Amino acid sequence: MKHIIHIHQQKLRKDEPAIIDRTYKGSVRSRDLDIMCMDCGKRAAVVVQSSEPDRCGARAWIEAEETA
Repeated sequence: MKHIIHIHQQKLRKDEPAIIDRTYKGSVRSRDLDIMCMDCGKRAAVVVQSSEPDRCGARAWIEAEETA
C-alpha cells in the first residue's frame, strides 16, 4: 500500500499534530511516525514533531540510524 507523508504547516505552527500519513483508505494525524524497513522489519527512521524546535529551528524532522 502506498503511503504519502505530509507535514501540515498551519497545524505545525499551532503546535497541533501536523504529521499526516495518507493512504487510499484515509489519513492519520500524529506527532511522530515510524518508518519500517520492508526487508528486515525493523524501524528504519522516525518522523518527529516537537513543540521545542531543534537547534537549527526545525519543528519537524526525520531521524534515521546508519547501518553497515
